[in-house]
Amino acid sequence: MGEVGNRRMDRIYPFSSFASSTQRRIKLQYDEIVESNKAKTLTVAQVGQFINCLVDARNELQRKSEIIQRSFKIKKALLYKADRSSFDRLCQQIYKLEAEHKRVEEDATVYNLLQEQLKLSPAYKTMLEVSANMEQKAESDQAAELPDISFEEFLAQEKKDLFWQRNRKLR
Repeated sequence: MGEVGNRRMDRIYPFSSFASSTQRRIKLQYDEIVESNKAKTLTVAQVGQFINCLVDARNELQRKSEIIQRSFKIKKALLYKADRSSFDRLCQQIYKLEAEHKRVEEDATVYNLLQEQLKLSPAYKTMLEVSANMEQKAESDQAAELPDISFEEFLAQEKKDLFWQRNRKLR
């Protein structure tokens, strides 16, 4: 991942010892990329897989965060109107939600750190260049396929077409 990326990765190992399932999935891809980078065999495809892994993790973290926020609002509203018998139970549920929210925040911190490290890698920069070139080629191919002509010019060409000439004579 480049000289700067290597120095940062050697100093910062972003995963906690009590990693969540999200962190464990990311860690598998991360370890593979680090090993390939050290062996100087890192490919754009590996970086693409890691990016896909990070995108999946981001989507999962967003979903979890939304669920926690909704649950927290509901529990808080119930707590406000709760009687004494359900008060303790709701408080425990809120504490669990707060702990789960803290784990999601830790996962988000790991995600953000990895994303920053990824952006420093030469393979990521190469992948962006390849992607930009592919988009540029697709746009130029599309422009070559569809000539930029006005409707009137197109209609004039169609009137000259033999298909229309033959069908007029049949009437």
